[in-house]
This record gives sequence, structure tokens and C-alpha cells, in this order.
Amino acid sequence: MSALPSHLELVQGVVLPRPVGADPVLDFLNTRSEWAGRGPARSEWLTSYQALVIWTGYVGLLTDASVFRLIEQAAVKPTDAARRLEAALEFRADLYDVLTDSGAAGSFDAAARVIDQAGARRRLLAVPADGNGFRAAWDLPEDLGLPLDQLALLAADLLTGPSRDHIRACPGDACGWLFLDPRGRRRWCSMSTCGNRAKVRAHAARTR
Repeated sequence: MSALPSHLELVQGVVLPRPVGADPVLDFLNTRSEWAGRGPARSEWLTSYQALVIWTGYVGLLTDASVFRLIEQAAVKPTDAARRLEAALEFRADLYDVLTDSGAAGSFDAAARVIDQAGARRRLLAVPADGNGFRAAWDLPEDLGLPLDQLALLAADLLTGPSRDHIRACPGDACGWLFLDPRGRRRWCSMSTCGNRAKVRAHAARTR
């Protein structure tokens, strides 16, 4: 097998893009190759529910044990798993529209519905603390909806928090990947991909 491009990594047998967004929600949006409207992507990395679960574990939102259990559930309920994947990809498109101010009709309302549904499934539990007593923690059901629930609640934090003002889109050709740029110094999603291609084109233009 030939070596993968520098922006990709093989994870549990699935090729996934390396995180570059400095935020898991933005990295979720970057799981397709380009954002020129809602048409088919040149490359789509979340090609199955299993890939979505493995990606969610890859970016640290699920434990290895949870990844294994959800893949087992998906094998038992393939139709439900496919429906959950479709919902996640629809949420991804709606959220991208919202974060880039694309103005697609209904995108905010659609994303908000998913976030509200995730919030309704969340429960506050008492868990043992160090020493005596307990502390409170949020918990979500470990079912096929868990990856989307986690991403939706994190998206709510991103939309309402200070990081919202620091989201930038990569200007590389057919890219559009998003990343956080709190210092205002970053231009490319990755210097090794879009940044390097821009340097090569600029050099070729100068030497013509």
C-alpha cells in the first residue's frame, strides 16, 4: 500500500483526515475534502457509521471501549446505524453553513433542533469523587446516537462561546476547511497541504 498523504492517517483500518481545526467540532466539519455547496465531496471520509465512530474515538470524544460497543451495536442494527450517519452528515452541512454565514435557508434551525435533541437526552448524574462524597457530571446514553449527541453539544458551546469569533476558512483551492485562529496569524488549514501548494503556484508564477 502506498504511503498516505501527510494530511491523512490510517486509524483502525479507516483512512481519516488528521485534526487541524484546533477544535473537535471543526475537525468534524473537515471530514470531507471541500465545501463548494452541498454537492458530493471529492473525498468523503465518513463513509459508514463505523467510520464515524472510529473518527469520534480518534479525536478523543469516545473511549476505545465505547468505540467497540457502538460498532457492535451498529452491526446488530445496520439500518438504524445508517440513519444515524445520515443525520450526522446533515448536521455537519447545516453547521458548516451556520459557522461560515453561508445563508442557507433553515440551516440554523436545523442545527438547533439537533442540539436541542441532544440536550434533552443528557442527564445529570452523581459520580464518586476522590475521598468521600460525590460530584455532578453530565451523561449521555451509550447508544447509536452518542457520536452526534456529543458533537451537537460541543457545537452549542462553540456557537455561543468566544471561539466563535476566531473561526477561519482555509482559502486553498477547493478546500474550505475550518480552523481556530485566535491570534490572527494563521492562513492555511495546513502548511504541508494548502500552504505548500500555494507556495508552489506562487513560485511558478514568478518564474514564468
